[in-house]
Amino acid sequence: MKRSLWTVALLAVAVGVAAVVRAEPEPASSVGASAPIGLAAPGRVEPRGEEIEVGARRPGLLVTMHVDENDTVVAGQILAEIDRRELEAERAAAVAAIELEQAERERLVHGARGQERQAARARLRAADAALALARKEHARAVPLHERGVLTTAETDRTREQLDSASAQQTEAAKQLALLEAGARADEVAIADARIALAQARLAAIDAQIESTYVRAPSDGVVLRRLRRPGEIVAAQPPTPLLVIGDLSHKMVRAEIDEIDVARVQTGDRVEVISDAYPEQRFGGSVVRIAQRVGAKRVYTDRPSELQDRKVLDALIELEPGNPMPVGLRVDVLRAP
Repeated sequence: MKRSLWTVALLAVAVGVAAVVRAEPEPASSVGASAPIGLAAPGRVEPRGEEIEVGARRPGLLVTMHVDENDTVVAGQILAEIDRRELEAERAAAVAAIELEQAERERLVHGARGQERQAARARLRAADAALALARKEHARAVPLHERGVLTTAETDRTREQLDSASAQQTEAAKQLALLEAGARADEVAIADARIALAQARLAAIDAQIESTYVRAPSDGVVLRRLRRPGEIVAAQPPTPLLVIGDLSHKMVRAEIDEIDVARVQTGDRVEVISDAYPEQRFGGSVVRIAQRVGAKRVYTDRPSELQDRKVLDALIELEPGNPMPVGLRVDVLRAP
């Protein structure tokens, strides 16, 4: 009887242990083995190379605007012009100064005209004749003075006439030699330096005139026109006149939340959606990722959005033919 009771007790314990073993839950899977999830980030459409504000390099009155919004422009094209009337007057004066200096050099190099040389030779011949006459007069007066025929005063007068004639002959000879002699090298060098200085002044004025032309820094499309002819523009700080951008390849600047930065890599394929195109998804790829986390600049206005989050910019190149306009707010989706 006792043996039967022990047998029943042992069977009951075995059944209880088996029940406990079957009731234990299966071990949970680790976090690392969980299924991957997608990624979404807000962003805005922008032109390749971002928007460029174009301003004037010189302050003044805006007189002409050659382009309007949506116009296509090429690098170097004149977009607008600043008043340059005063500069053009200065340029005319600078050109006249160059011509004057060049004429002075020509006269210096080629010397006097033939008529001037002939007149100088005639003056020298007259001075030679006057000197010869003075010498004869003085030569006759000396022996007459010794014999007492002429007074000392009369003899001294002939001596003065001789000295005066000699001085005039010497001066006439110098004048003729100066006219017939060529220009000295140092005089020609000075004339050349004056011409170079005048040309440098003209080049400086031309550079200022060029600064009155507002040119396109690159190919693109005029996105905004900010000023109209008749307005005064400044250079410091610069007054923006136009905003242009390259729309040949549209981009999206997405803001990746700081907790997701490790999940985005250059070359990742993404899809871009917008409330303005509810039935469309636009493809693109990540071409650049910033190296510095900063503050948010794109806000979705959703109630659940956190305003004080730090984000990392990622630049996404959209596929060609994208119709979304620059500045449109979008969402960037990356599949898991």
